Order: sequence, then structure tokens, then C-alpha cells
Amino acid sequence: MGPVLVFGHRNPDNDSICSAVAYAHLKNLTDAENVYVPARLGPVPPETAWVLGRFGVQTPERVEHVHARVRDVMTENVVSISAQETMLEAGRLMREHGVRALPVVDGSVVRGLINVRILAERYLDETQIRGFSGVPSTVGRLVSVLEGSLVAGDENATLGGDVLIGAMEPTTMLGYIKPGDTLVVGDRVRTQPMALDAGVACLIVTGGATPGDDVMELATRRGAAVISTFHDTYATARLINLSVAVADVMDTLVLAVGPDTLLSEASEDMLSSTNREAVVVSDTGALEGILTRTNVARGARRRVILVDHNETAQSAVGIESADVVEIVDHHRVGDVQTVGPILFLNLPMGSTATIVALRYEELGVDIPIAIAGVLLSAVLSDTVLLKSPTTTDGDRAVASRLAASLDVDPVEFGMDMFRMRTAGEEFSAKRAVEADLKEYRVGDISAAIGQIETVDLTHVMDHVDDIRTMMESLRVAKGYDLVVLMITDVVREGSEILAVGKTRLVERGLDVKLQDGSVWMDGVLSRKKQIAPHLVRAAGA
Repeated sequence: MGPVLVFGHRNPDNDSICSAVAYAHLKNLTDAENVYVPARLGPVPPETAWVLGRFGVQTPERVEHVHARVRDVMTENVVSISAQETMLEAGRLMREHGVRALPVVDGSVVRGLINVRILAERYLDETQIRGFSGVPSTVGRLVSVLEGSLVAGDENATLGGDVLIGAMEPTTMLGYIKPGDTLVVGDRVRTQPMALDAGVACLIVTGGATPGDDVMELATRRGAAVISTFHDTYATARLINLSVAVADVMDTLVLAVGPDTLLSEASEDMLSSTNREAVVVSDTGALEGILTRTNVARGARRRVILVDHNETAQSAVGIESADVVEIVDHHRVGDVQTVGPILFLNLPMGSTATIVALRYEELGVDIPIAIAGVLLSAVLSDTVLLKSPTTTDGDRAVASRLAASLDVDPVEFGMDMFRMRTAGEEFSAKRAVEADLKEYRVGDISAAIGQIETVDLTHVMDHVDDIRTMMESLRVAKGYDLVVLMITDVVREGSEILAVGKTRLVERGLDVKLQDGSVWMDGVLSRKKQIAPHLVRAAGA
């Protein structure tokens, strides 16, 4: 079973990413049976990149969806076989490891597949001993599968004729032998030299018999090979069918899938294939696993922990098909469904990071300096330097303890972080509108509310026309009834509210009058508490 992904909402903010990093770290320390991996659903905000870099914390990988992938169910550490091995060795490996198929590899690159069907065709054909005219073998492979000894000839010699059993009278047998054939015979002292004179390329003597010196000398003159095996003639005949190289009979039209291929797509392809399995390969063709019908039948749901959200519209693509095992959040309770009871930490705090920090303390786990740094940054960013009306005494206490462990002044640290949002970057209206955007639906009304925080409101408002154009383009593209952007000035402790679409909802819900689609609201810092609830009520009225 794969790792548990820990991630925040789409268009992640600092709290979303940092809480995922910290909570994954905590889970890895307190649950040795699973592996927890922090992830993100969107780009890294500039201040988050600054915080992670300052404390030497690796940036979480971005995930595009949480649909089940091939890698979530495939069999890893696959038993494979070289193309030059014999079919007998392939059969032994299948039996020994209890598998039905073996990828055939050259180094690590997959060249084909050997399965029980191909093996059965070689071994269970009761009508004949298959010769080597269609699929050549070598003397050395025959010696190997027969567990015999080469008493004359070259082990590298290629055999390409028919295989015959010398059970007839010698004179009768001569009518069947052609030059280049292989003859299986017991201790028939008359048949052996006559066969060599007739041109057999290989003489296999069964029952552990040793040919006479005259036969050995004749074989040497004729350039023929002589193999002695302890097997009886019947067993020898059956084993010969398995002496050919895997490369000569393997299936080269193998269904190959990538580890990140959607399981639903790979399953459909495999079920329509003649083979019961697909090989899983990397972009370079290297073997990474095997996907069987049993793997598919067992199914899989990717396990995830949601932080800083609990609504499907704000979560990863495919969240409906995932197994949500925990939720840590400070927003309203949304519509995420779970397959069973889970740990759901939902507290009225100003930041999810506050809840995560309290969880460390509750479990008696010391918070490392690096994790304390990312948690403090998240608390300060989500509470706007502890000035937001959503800020609680719990947020203040946690921020104080984290700052003390880091020996920093929280306000100075927070201001440095907020300055990083625009430091050295060319202004982008698209980024300003979409960087931290959340969707809300009430009945038939759909709205999107974004928020950016700055220490220099004038710098942002200089681009207000571009911002409005981008907001309107987004509204049309997504079919929103209303798009709102809060431009929050953390120094002046207020927000400029921009709106496009059904702006009457903003005026009615916030009890304001927009001028050119904009209004300043002193003391308004929180989307969650001061904007979203009022617009939701206005939309539902």
C-alpha cells in the first residue's frame, strides 16, 4: 500500500502548505506503520518558498490528482529473467516464487514476457517433441536442462534440426535421421555410431550411460556433440522442449504501462489483452513492477489526509475516489465523504498550523526548529500577524511559544515574510487573482473569493484595471456569478474589496456601496469570517 498524502486546498496559501509539511512530519514520528508524504495542489507562494528555504525544509511535491494509479496496486520487487535463460529456468522461477509471469529483461530494460501459457505450450504438447528447426537451441542449454555432462563437442554449437528418439532398430532409424538432427538414445551400442555416421549434430545418451571410446572418437571426427544425462528417455524428451532460450519464445507484444498511469485506464487495456498481466516500466523502459488481474480485482483507494480544508470543490481532483483518513481544519464543515469514522480535528482557530502545533504538544512530541519555523509562518500569515478577527488566544499562545523556541520577534519575522510576497517579482494580475482563490456555492449561485496580502497597497492598486480585466475573464471562463478579490493591507489593517459580476450581492451582504466595483473596508482582514459568510447569506436570501 502506498504512502499517505497530506495536502491542503487548491491554490494553496502558506498555511495550507506549511501545515501539510508539519503534520506529515508529526505523523511519521507517531505512526511507524505508515509513511506520510506532504504534497501540494498548486504553485508555492513566494513567502512559502522563502520560509521553506530559510529553514532548510524540502518543498512538497505537487500532485495533480488522487485517482488510483498503477503504482498504488502493482506488484513491486518483481522476479524477472534474462532473455538468454532457458524455458526450464523460467518454469522453475515461476514455481519457486508462485507467479504466473516473468518479465524478460536485458539489464533492467524490459524486452518481453514469459507466462504460464507459453510455458505450457512448450511443455504440454503431447503430440510431438518439438525440434529446433523453428527455434534453435545450443548444446550448452541442453546440457543445463538435462543436468547432464558434455562428453564430446562444443557447448556453444547451435542445434537447428529435428529431435528424434532412437527406439527403433538401427537400420529402421536411419530412414528418419537427417544431418543436423538431435537423437535421444539409451545404451544402444549399435545405434549410436550409426547415427553419428548419418550426420546427427548431437547425440543424447540417457540413463547415465557412457558411450564407448569408439563412439567418442567418431563424434570428435564428425564434429558432433555427445551429452550424457541420468534422466530416462521419456523425461529427457520432455525436458528438451524447455531447452530453448526465453528470448526465442517470449511474447514481445507486451502491454506496458507507466507507474503513474490511471488504474482505470490500465485495467481497461489489460482486460482486453490476451495476457493476464501488464509490465510496469519507467520512461526509459526499466522494469518497475507488474500489474496483474488480481492486483486490479483487489482495487485501491489512495489514502489522504486533508489539512486546511474539507470541501470537495477545494480539494484534489479525484478526492471522491480517495480514502480520506484524517482531516485537520479550521474552516466550516464541508461535504467531504469518508468510508468510515476518522480523526477530524476541526477547531475555531485562526490557522490550521495552530491546531497542528497543539497536536504536537498533545502527543508529547518536541517540535524541531525547522518545523517550528514553518508553523510560526503559517500562524502569522493566516491571522495577518495576529490582527485578523479570526485570531484566538490559542493562536497567540502558540505563536508566542514558537517564536520563543526560534528566538525571533514574531512581528518582525512576519513582516519579513509578507515582504517576500512581492520582493523582486514583476506584478502579475493573474497571480494576484488566482493565487489564493476559493469557490463557494449556494443554491444556483457560484462565487469565487480571492485574497492577497501586502505591505504596500498602492503597489497593487496601480494595476487595478488589469486586475479587474483578469477577474472578469475568470468569471466568464469558470461560469461564476461573482468574483471578489480582497487586497489586504497588513499595515493599515484593512482591505480593498474588488468585485465583478453580480456585485449587488457584495453590496447587500457587506452593507457597502461599491464605487467602480471597489470599496475600502477598514478592519476587514479575514475572508473566512468577515467576507465569505456574509456573501453566502446574501446569495441564499
